[in-house]
Amino acid sequence: MFARREFACCVAAGAVIWTGAAMAQTVPLPWGQNPDMLAWETFVQVTAPAGNPQNTNVEFETWASDQDIYTANPQWPAAGALKELQTSQLGVALKHQGRVLVIQPNQCTQSYDPQAAKAAGFPSTGCIGEEVRRNWASFQYIVANGLYSTAGLAKAFQAGLKVDMPADSVELKADWIRVVDAEAWLHLTEQQVRSEYYVNSATDGTTKTDFALVSFQFSTKQVKDWVWPDFEHELTPGRCDYIGCHDSFGAAVPDVAPKPQTEQSYGACAKSPALLSMMTNAGLSPVWQHYCLKGVQTTFTTADGQPTKLGNAVIEAINAGVPIEQSSCISCHAYAAFGTGGQVVGPPNPPPLGAVDTSKLKNMVTNDFVWGILFAQ
Repeated sequence: MFARREFACCVAAGAVIWTGAAMAQTVPLPWGQNPDMLAWETFVQVTAPAGNPQNTNVEFETWASDQDIYTANPQWPAAGALKELQTSQLGVALKHQGRVLVIQPNQCTQSYDPQAAKAAGFPSTGCIGEEVRRNWASFQYIVANGLYSTAGLAKAFQAGLKVDMPADSVELKADWIRVVDAEAWLHLTEQQVRSEYYVNSATDGTTKTDFALVSFQFSTKQVKDWVWPDFEHELTPGRCDYIGCHDSFGAAVPDVAPKPQTEQSYGACAKSPALLSMMTNAGLSPVWQHYCLKGVQTTFTTADGQPTKLGNAVIEAINAGVPIEQSSCISCHAYAAFGTGGQVVGPPNPPPLGAVDTSKLKNMVTNDFVWGILFAQ
């Protein structure tokens, strides 16, 4: 479980503050903890072995996916269920005036932004698959309150429900590429991909294929507006472009400035002794040491009123076509809302930055930052 009380006793040293207006500041949480430390504490829990001897799944892969939840009869997934990937829900929503009419499962697609992919050197024959998963606390709340269907959303609106997910809710989005695409993109052998990336199987159309995890981000409701960490694999070209990379707990080098020339390699993100100890004690595979914390958002704006920004080189820039300079996880998710008939209006386009424009949410019920309602049928 990920309740707020589990982390209240772990108080880190003073947070490192990034002075540029383009990056989210690492503001201490209300109980004094460094958000970067909390991000890694959650990381080691969600990537720990799930314990099923019949597969290699980690904890987050046992959670409910969009396909499990946003259907006529939501079900917690069976142990060992094969991973199903989908198109980028953010990318589709931005392309189609806000609505994702159906989930498109079992797809590793080329619906990503072609210009961003070309700039990053991603192979033209490559494809990207995405999954969104929610832990038991999140799943139970959504299902119990009927927030998985249009009829349920309409009922919640009429009842005046204030959507407020439990404090131990965690929601995760992950982007995967085929192992063969990782080989072509980064000029690696298959053995190198399998030793440096977390690899698991998923369906690619009707075929079972091995995929490498390239990026993921999660939100954990330790505070009212959630905590928003973003992780990228160390080999991803341009992973610190535009806004830099900032990790005052887990990285040996806390702040990495963006390079003048984009789409370059930023090298390995060596880990601090404290994080290495945490990973070892949690029983994590050494492969997870190749993933880097890019940054954490906890506020919409900095102390001087500038919008905070956080975006992923694959999840946002390539797969959804959202430039890093225009990306704010917390601001985008704040617009997740539904109206009197259960209707959902997708994220604003261009994607929002900074404080919420409440005029855009008039006569709507906010869904506590959860965009899964785009799939409500």
